[in-house]
Amino acid sequence: MKKLLVLFLLLSKLMTAQDISVLSNTNILDSDSKYYYPHLSQDGQKIAFTTQNFTGLYVIDIKTGKITRVSDKPGAGYEPAFSDDASTIYFRTDEYKGFKKYSTLRAFDLKNKKERIIENKKRNLLPPKVIDNKLFYTVGDKIKKEQLTERDDSQSKDIMTYIDNQKIVVYNSGKKTILAPKGEGNYIWPQLSPDKTKLLFTFAGHGTYISDLKGNILADLGYLNASKWLNDKWIVGMKDHDNGDIFTASDIFAVSTDGHTTIQLTNTIDKIEMYPDCNADGNKVVYHTTNGKIYLMTLNYK
Repeated sequence: MKKLLVLFLLLSKLMTAQDISVLSNTNILDSDSKYYYPHLSQDGQKIAFTTQNFTGLYVIDIKTGKITRVSDKPGAGYEPAFSDDASTIYFRTDEYKGFKKYSTLRAFDLKNKKERIIENKKRNLLPPKVIDNKLFYTVGDKIKKEQLTERDDSQSKDIMTYIDNQKIVVYNSGKKTILAPKGEGNYIWPQLSPDKTKLLFTFAGHGTYISDLKGNILADLGYLNASKWLNDKWIVGMKDHDNGDIFTASDIFAVSTDGHTTIQLTNTIDKIEMYPDCNADGNKVVYHTTNGKIYLMTLNYK
């Protein structure tokens, strides 16, 4: 019986084990200009990017290389969201009156190059999220939703996560739950798993973790910043270092969701790679370097 148990555990480990290799890693912008914070569409065909201070928003079509300037306004490049079919990009722009910030939520149709305003000059408007063909955003303490197409998503749950007052908020079918899984502190970068049953988040100064939707810790991933779900088995993120003033080093890593396996995806002396993002299939990763270059990486799973 004991031998069978050991054999079962070994087989289970082999079945879940996976290796990742980098097939290609290419600078996708042939430009002297500097761009940052790339965001990859779910179909992996378009990349949004911005300037270092998030002013302006641009989208490049990977197949054609054509670049569209979506906006030149302040804040436009901070956490934009593509529609599921990558035909539209949603973003927030900011303006100040005195010491108060007012934000406008906009949608830009990449096919006909037309823009519409969804919310105009609101206080406390958080960046938009697109989940299961629905647009979610918050204004103040209210969560709003817009069905993006006539596609039937009646079976999908309305679920999203965001940060409010340094804590994690999980919105699930009309109910908001506030979580602090590791106690009091600063929580950042919350992400729902692809199957929407788990949370990925960073507890600043401590590490990155995976929990269930009630905040019960399932895995400790160690030091891994700006992390994203590649798929249900892998996380991608950066391990960055600084001297208190500037970044001195950073590379992109993949970590298994149990925290037991780490694979370094970039390893360069002359580049500092940061802020990865990936597509729905988890086979493409984009990131920027501190000198303003944007790279597209293609992965292979074995």
